[in-house]
Amino acid sequence: MLHGGGAVDSTAWNPTGWWWCLDHERAENPPDAPGHRRLGPYDSAEQAENWKTRLDARNEEWDESDRRWAADR
Repeated sequence: MLHGGGAVDSTAWNPTGWWWCLDHERAENPPDAPGHRRLGPYDSAEQAENWKTRLDARNEEWDESDRRWAADR
């Protein structure tokens, strides 16, 4: 659900969640790409748009955990 300027309206009716489309590089509801070309579902368009930030933060947490584990050995 896009509005002028490409902004996503995350208040739109959302029966299945929001998806990040790898083809169109945008949040979509409903998804407009096959399952292997999208990420989700997410609870909101904002969460879908920020998937990469969340992934990077989670990976950094895991890397730090691995470093602490290795230092304890």
